[in-house]
Amino acid sequence: MTINARNTVLTFLLFLSGSIVFPLFPEGKSRGESASCGNFLIINGESNVNRFSFSFETRSDDFVSGLNYLSSQNGTEIMIPVRKFEASNPHMYNDFLKQLHEHDYPYISVRFPDLDPGKPEDLAKEGRYRVLITLAGVRKQYSIDCELINCGDHYAISGSEILRLTDFNISPPEKLNGLIKVKDEIKVSFGIILNFTNDKSYAYSR
Repeated sequence: MTINARNTVLTFLLFLSGSIVFPLFPEGKSRGESASCGNFLIINGESNVNRFSFSFETRSDDFVSGLNYLSSQNGTEIMIPVRKFEASNPHMYNDFLKQLHEHDYPYISVRFPDLDPGKPEDLAKEGRYRVLITLAGVRKQYSIDCELINCGDHYAISGSEILRLTDFNISPPEKLNGLIKVKDEIKVSFGIILNFTNDKSYAYSR
């Protein structure tokens, strides 16, 4: 077999492996205004071959379904079961559970510890917030630019941040003896509903 033929075969194998291990299309679902008014968390990453995503979202009228959800004067937090995420390529799902040590740490958490506005109308439309993100049992703090969205009968806050897997003690996966390597950096996009009662105080849902 000539060198060119071997290179062609190798390229084809990488393409085939990528279609199994990684998706052939970029990032997660397109997200409209209605999706921004729900709870969601999207993890986007890429390898040296292509891109992938894992996503979770709820409708705005069903925002506590399947979640451990807390909104109180001590802040706002969602704890999403790792098994509730959808992979852009289903063949990646089990690897996702393994990498996040789902058996020992079944939830991904996003928490705004300082979000205690008293009245929703006092919230800034855009601002920088302290956000605690927990993956695989490791919690890291970030200062993230966020946007407040008026969803009619409630508000939602959303933002995104670039994280490093190694900061959470997660080794970027490799396939085919290192021919396919996942990059250390991932992009996490999130939205959390702020659930206010009629008297504008926080409500608690679990």
